[in-house]
Amino acid sequence: MTLVAVPCAVCQGTAFQPVYPGTIVDHHAAPSQYFGSSRAKDGYLPIVRCSECGLLMQNPQDDLVALAAGYRHLTAVSQDVEYDNRRHAALIRLRWMTTYTGIPARLLDVGCGTGAFVCAARKAGWDTTGLDPSEWMIAYARSRCPGATFQVGSLENTQWTAGAFDVIALWDVLEHVPSPLDALRRLRTWLAPDGLLCLSVPNAGSTMARLMGPRWGLLLREHLWYFCPATLARVLSQAGFAVVETRPTIARYSLAGILRRLGQYSGGAPSLARRLARVPGLSRLHLRFPIGGMDVVARMK
Repeated sequence: MTLVAVPCAVCQGTAFQPVYPGTIVDHHAAPSQYFGSSRAKDGYLPIVRCSECGLLMQNPQDDLVALAAGYRHLTAVSQDVEYDNRRHAALIRLRWMTTYTGIPARLLDVGCGTGAFVCAARKAGWDTTGLDPSEWMIAYARSRCPGATFQVGSLENTQWTAGAFDVIALWDVLEHVPSPLDALRRLRTWLAPDGLLCLSVPNAGSTMARLMGPRWGLLLREHLWYFCPATLARVLSQAGFAVVETRPTIARYSLAGILRRLGQYSGGAPSLARRLARVPGLSRLHLRFPIGGMDVVARMK
């Protein structure tokens, strides 16, 4: 495991203020054990705030080799339940996105995971493509939506022609990439003129983030950056985008999934949560609530 000190993703500043100490105890565990819904361990590296622009971030971070390995081998726990949760979120986001796009067009879903959003868009008439670094995720996505196009790869090693897509979706992805600005600039080249970018990220300025503090559920080792509306708008502008709308993310989770997530902490209560997560029927009970994320629509400037 190699950790590296990094500059701010928004302003490239190198002066930081400590916010939360890291919570990772097992420093010998592979970083991949902390990644994805199938993570075996829970925790995060030290959280700091950029003294220049205010971006919240992990610093130090896992190096590029560790990050690539972690995402390449991702799988999902209870994949059918997770797919069902993501399918409901996909339908909500698709309706919202369509208010700006009008008729279906060419869509790329970056970090498509098990393919729920791609499948929902395809059923609605979109020309859809999904991209994800996990071979397991792409294989599962193809099994659920055999008519769509899926490709194994990352933003950094994938090529598409200029203007290949009218809309690019980036749901829960930007906080994972080593260089958000480079990623956004690359995506912009793949968009047609007046193309639309739809994304979601954890919102460090949200009520949930402020209330929960160091126990905010979106503080995860795999999340490198924690934007607020101002810092996200700034990095989007640097990449050639203008924010059109921002709204809170409303997440939908099964009760079993929530208990599994709580069970990843240590202690007596999490141990009880792990046992309760195995109770039959809890995967069919769902809750919807704001977890401190934001959905954003942006257009090319």
